[in-house]
Amino acid sequence: MSHHASVGRSALDPALPAVATEEESTSELETELRLAAHLRSLSRVSLATSHDVRAPLHTMMIYLELLRSSLAEPPGPDREARRERYLDVIRSEIQNMETMLQRFLNQTRVAEERIERFDLVAAVRDLHEFLEPHRRGTRIEFPWTQVAEPIEVEGDLGSIRHALIAILIAVIEATPAQGALALRITAAEGRARISISGMPADRVPAVLDGTGGDGESEGASAAERGLEVARRVVERHGGSINLRSDASRVATLEIQLPLAAAGNG
Repeated sequence: MSHHASVGRSALDPALPAVATEEESTSELETELRLAAHLRSLSRVSLATSHDVRAPLHTMMIYLELLRSSLAEPPGPDREARRERYLDVIRSEIQNMETMLQRFLNQTRVAEERIERFDLVAAVRDLHEFLEPHRRGTRIEFPWTQVAEPIEVEGDLGSIRHALIAILIAVIEATPAQGALALRITAAEGRARISISGMPADRVPAVLDGTGGDGESEGASAAERGLEVARRVVERHGGSINLRSDASRVATLEIQLPLAAAGNG
């Protein structure tokens, strides 16, 4: 019975199978591009993180050598105090490494799509810290205005996180060395707003706000494809990306997302 009903429905509306196939194809493409953009962002950050890890390793090697040398010294209170200081430094550097590696590992997960309520401020703070090694490598300033209160939105945290990573990397790379960016998050009129300003308007990829053509075209670069997916993710969550510039051609990129409904937690 259900088989006949299905056949009859397709016969009445031949476009239905085509629509379903197109939606499935679009979903698969978005998943592939999300993964490609995620791997691209990790390649940028992993290189910088590997340099950061060398600093505590080098410090530990120095203090381990000092500790080894102290073993040959005659016993005494001064030797014991110095050995305790050496151990404190080594312990501190191990904790620094653990923090760096945990932050990196937290961003390597490609989670299954799941709608949830989350704090956008905390998510952006984690990404800002995650991209810090890459930011230092490009020699630009990128402070952000801390927000005391959480700003809650609802959606797929994994997708939004990957989209924001792609956007933040694009903005950092669009800013000349020695330049300065400013990041802030606000909430008003039912919308959360992430504003990034300070990059030259003519260097921001136009695909971000939809004015630069199709990021999925055959000639699009991997970065443009990633940004096209980022824009799609934001729009799929009911948000938007807007790019504006002032008289001096300094650009501000604003990402908007709907706030989570009150009492929906």
